[in-house]
Amino acid sequence: MKLTDWHRRYQFQAGWTRNLRSFLLNKLGVQPGNRILEVGSGTGALMSDFQALHAWPCAVDIELSRSLFAKKNLPDLSSICADGRHLPVCGGVFDFVVCHYLLLWLDDPLSILKEMVRVTHRGGAVIAFAEPDYASRVDYPHIFSYIGNYQNRSLEFQGVDIMMGRKLGLLFRQSGLEDVKLGLLGGEWRNPEEAEFDAEWDVIAWDLGGFVPVDEILSLREKAKESWLSGEATVFIPTFYAYGIVS
Repeated sequence: MKLTDWHRRYQFQAGWTRNLRSFLLNKLGVQPGNRILEVGSGTGALMSDFQALHAWPCAVDIELSRSLFAKKNLPDLSSICADGRHLPVCGGVFDFVVCHYLLLWLDDPLSILKEMVRVTHRGGAVIAFAEPDYASRVDYPHIFSYIGNYQNRSLEFQGVDIMMGRKLGLLFRQSGLEDVKLGLLGGEWRNPEEAEFDAEWDVIAWDLGGFVPVDEILSLREKAKESWLSGEATVFIPTFYAYGIVS
């Protein structure tokens, strides 16, 4: 997919967690002027939300093209291209350090979390807003179960830990954080919309590409879309969040 397609995907994901992010940041006491660092910020889909809180956001991503995309969309944004395992930042600089759909992609998520802890000052918080547990997914009816099985295989091939969600609490405690809290993002299903299906299918088709022939992907799309628009489908991937305080 093109970078603009990934940006739309990240915005779509951000919509899923917007209410949760607002709740957590309010609970943890974000104030105007607070410094918020997002590690693995991608194209900057969360940055405008932080700016709306009158916080001072900083975006870090390992991909230069994504960092430049975020900077182009938000010229005032502090955007850094860097490896999250070795942040070019002094210790204890930020009030909040966050990530969003990041840890499942990493070979060594604990090293990233420890680095996130390092750059957060005492009393500040580290937050993982969303880490899915694909291994616990619920897909109904059979057409979605079939697609889900292939998508999980593809994600594992890409290096994703499809059980990251359930591991999140332990990782936060191992990182040295105190008062760790773990929770689950609730599911909510509105009337099915074609635009929502199309946006989600772009990523599913990308994932299935290496495992399923193109003609079968097209056939699966039509069957899945029919089931989706009829209101028959239920797709739920348990998605966990966690936060802890730096001591």
